[in-house]
Amino acid sequence: MQDFQDVITSEEQLREVLGYPAERVQRKVITALDKHCRAFVSLSPFLLIASADSAGNMDVSPKGDPPGFVRLLDDRTLAIPDRPGNKRADGFINIIENPRVALLFMVPGYRETLRVAGSGRIVRDESLRESMAIKGRAPALALVVDVEEAFFHCAKCVIRSGLWQPELWPDISEMPGYGQITVDHSHWHESPDQVELQLQDSYSKNLY
Repeated sequence: MQDFQDVITSEEQLREVLGYPAERVQRKVITALDKHCRAFVSLSPFLLIASADSAGNMDVSPKGDPPGFVRLLDDRTLAIPDRPGNKRADGFINIIENPRVALLFMVPGYRETLRVAGSGRIVRDESLRESMAIKGRAPALALVVDVEEAFFHCAKCVIRSGLWQPELWPDISEMPGYGQITVDHSHWHESPDQVELQLQDSYSKNLY
């Protein structure tokens, strides 16, 4: 770990640099999902879920599906289907130990994002899972989030990044494929091409 000479270690020091948020910013946090939050969630095809275990080890898990895949059960309750994946279940294991979660919803082309925080539960109720079926396949699990706060995040980071502007996207032609990355990271015995073929087969057959 690198050593630095000027490290902030208290909120007082932090506020000396950043100052305090405007009253409008402080007041925009709400405790239930109003019509604007619900509209945004219904349009969102992608979100990130942050969680931490009892020791504070953290995970951020991406979730994606057609817009509207997150079910709005009421103004304080969301349900997120868990589609087939790599079975690591890092976020779920965290939630078993520590139910606190934070969500970041994104809508392509919309510069602001929606932040939601609350407590998560891993649910297997058949009626809920069947209501989220795609191509006749219901998710094995659903993450139900009991919402405690929500607010829209301003667009500065998205504007700076050019996230929704393809002409500003970086050239990825020199980036190795996921098969190569997987072999290098895991020291796997198969070739990158073999791993890539397996991945593409899974992508085509095992999305749901």
